[in-house]
Amino acid sequence: MIKNDLSAYILAGGSSRRMGANKLFMLINGQSLLERTIAVCKECFVTVKLVAGHAAGFSSLDIPVVRDNPNARGPMAGVIAALEDCRADRCFVTAADLFDLRAEVIVPLIAQYRDQQYLGVTESNGLQPLCGIYHESSLDTFHRFAKQGDFCMNEAVKTLNHEGVALPEGQWRNLNIPEDLPKAGLND
Repeated sequence: MIKNDLSAYILAGGSSRRMGANKLFMLINGQSLLERTIAVCKECFVTVKLVAGHAAGFSSLDIPVVRDNPNARGPMAGVIAALEDCRADRCFVTAADLFDLRAEVIVPLIAQYRDQQYLGVTESNGLQPLCGIYHESSLDTFHRFAKQGDFCMNEAVKTLNHEGVALPEGQWRNLNIPEDLPKAGLND
């Protein structure tokens, strides 16, 4: 696969409260969920960075860590930090817990990107705001939402010039709660 010159940012700042354990380091076929996400991103992009509230716990991964933006919370803090760190006019951003993230998900996004403020994966319940390409012009919107204390990514993305790329049914699973593990074919 030819690597894209976009930078990839992996949001790894969550606390895994719903899972009850740090899901990023759960082993799946001998590899942690975070390592799987990093490997997929390195397959598709030349530059890959983590975004988290702190670098502690990630030093063994030998990957740069960008600190979450302190003026926002949740995933929005990570998206803002990624856009502020990115040297190009757009970057790929993904949550670290997307079990089905593969090159076959990323490549169609790159191919269909046409300077939208956001182009992301469409799930059965709507647009997934944490797996797609963000344009630098979306940064003002996120700063505005954060300043208002509204950190809901879905609401912010709705105000952007955005589009979604639909995946085949059943191709998309992320891991949030223990009940998601058997659905993904994993033992909890």
